[in-house]
Amino acid sequence: MNHPKKTSAGSIQQVIAELGELRRTVLALPAEKAMDAILNARQPAALVHSIPETDLFFLVQDIGPEDCLPLLALASNAQWDFMLDMSTWKGDRIKNRSLTRWLNLRYLADPDRFLRWFQNEETEFIEWYLFRNIQIRILEPDEEPADIPDAFMTIDHMAYFRFLPESFDMTASEEEIDASDTDEERYTFITRFLEKLYSEDPIQYQNVMLETRTILSNETEEEAWRIRNIRMAEKGFLPFDEAIGVYQPLKPDAIPRRIIFKKRTGEPYLPVPAYASGMLDADNLFVRSLKALEQDRMLPEIQTELASLINQLVVADQKQVASKADIEEVVKKAVGYLSIGLERMSETPLDVVRSASLIRSRLLSGIFRVGYGAALELKWQAQGWVKQSWFMAKKLPLGFWGEAWLGVLGGLLIKKPLFFDNYQTGVLYREFRSLEDIQATQILLNQIIRFDQILGAMTDDLTLFLQSVPSRQSLSYKSLILTRWAQCHIGLSPENVPIPMDSFILFFRGLFGKAGKTEPAKPVRIRKVMKSSFLRWLSEKTGWTSSELTERSGPEMERLFAELEADLGGVSEANLNPRYIQLFLVAS
Repeated sequence: MNHPKKTSAGSIQQVIAELGELRRTVLALPAEKAMDAILNARQPAALVHSIPETDLFFLVQDIGPEDCLPLLALASNAQWDFMLDMSTWKGDRIKNRSLTRWLNLRYLADPDRFLRWFQNEETEFIEWYLFRNIQIRILEPDEEPADIPDAFMTIDHMAYFRFLPESFDMTASEEEIDASDTDEERYTFITRFLEKLYSEDPIQYQNVMLETRTILSNETEEEAWRIRNIRMAEKGFLPFDEAIGVYQPLKPDAIPRRIIFKKRTGEPYLPVPAYASGMLDADNLFVRSLKALEQDRMLPEIQTELASLINQLVVADQKQVASKADIEEVVKKAVGYLSIGLERMSETPLDVVRSASLIRSRLLSGIFRVGYGAALELKWQAQGWVKQSWFMAKKLPLGFWGEAWLGVLGGLLIKKPLFFDNYQTGVLYREFRSLEDIQATQILLNQIIRFDQILGAMTDDLTLFLQSVPSRQSLSYKSLILTRWAQCHIGLSPENVPIPMDSFILFFRGLFGKAGKTEPAKPVRIRKVMKSSFLRWLSEKTGWTSSELTERSGPEMERLFAELEADLGGVSEANLNPRYIQLFLVAS
């Protein structure tokens, strides 16, 4: 008796390795070329089934679902379930139009397989979908077909149905139902599906129509939501109340350690999602450290963990993800805070080998929480200061701090802090990406706090001034302190604001030591005697010594004078126009 030869473990491993290499090659191609490469492969179905659900979903979205039906026909039921889970839910409610679209795509890809899927796995769910979209009437023994309203259609002359509007209210009366807004895709899909079901099994068709009339809509939807959450949690898409825990700060010494098994051979049973690792093009400590682990046996597990972390962030941020482009910012966010976490945990100077060891021995979620904790500490510092700040006590708007400092505060005082980029990389705000971003923001926040403390020490002098300002909305910390100094220098009282133009000209002459109608060839610098006068005046008003003021806010004062020189140093006395003087409050 002849027995079939057993396939050796070595040959199986070789096939799996070849399939994995082909998968990685295909996913690195542009979307359209990737689809052609899959369909032209020796075993296209095996190749598609080997692609992680997330990668296949993003590939389908990049191609366009309607344009890749041959590819969708090869997808496994688990891959199809993931597509439905990603595309058809908004919170805990199903988006009817999206569900129609994806059910229709699944049907068009392979009608016979769709019918088997309905019969064997999702009978109740599809009946719920029908319940939400069609009204069914069964012809009673004492009724004639003519008794059924014309809007109803039938396949077997026993069960009649008509389409409900998408925004149908289940409490509406039969006379109020109007299906005039029924979309073509929904009409076509349901009609085709019911006709096929009837042609394959008339008895089951009638049972489905009877069962659909009595479906428990809320209970069925809740069960679908529960099952969906279980499937999504396996990919790292945790329920929101669990996913939000990724933003809970953590101390470096509290990061959970990774459990490393001594025996670990071969490729993992489940393929590693490629979409996350394929976007790691940033030049930061985490990416460089991950590259140092390219030959490490732990790398597949770390990559899978990274994908899970990114998916958790998608849920925590309640971000709608339909393509790779949508998730790219989430990847940058994850990588940025992972890098910050590593920098906080590493010794200086930064050592890639040391950081790679930390990635290998600590859970990525913990490293992320350490990094995000740095941004939260800035946020808490800003919030704590604002509550007891001088400017808030005086009920001044946040815009009082000028564009740059307002941007910094605005990024820190929102629910999830952001770095004020000011379009240096093309955006106004972005996520923190490095410890350098944290440190730069900390410096600016300290400058704001110090300046607020200076103004707070001048409260008695500024109270009357603020009461006399025509509009606080146009007031800035720069115009406040410079205008008050100018008033004192020329002998005006605090309530004499805005400064009369003739008085300001006197101050202007003393500031730059110039007069006349001719513009200077280049901006004139502020006289040293005036800078010294400003420092003495500020020392007198605050009660702090000159050295204390210089130590606290010397660089900010120098930048303020530099801005003043750039603004007015190139203007002649004759051409002074109150409308264009931004750093002083001058009467028109």
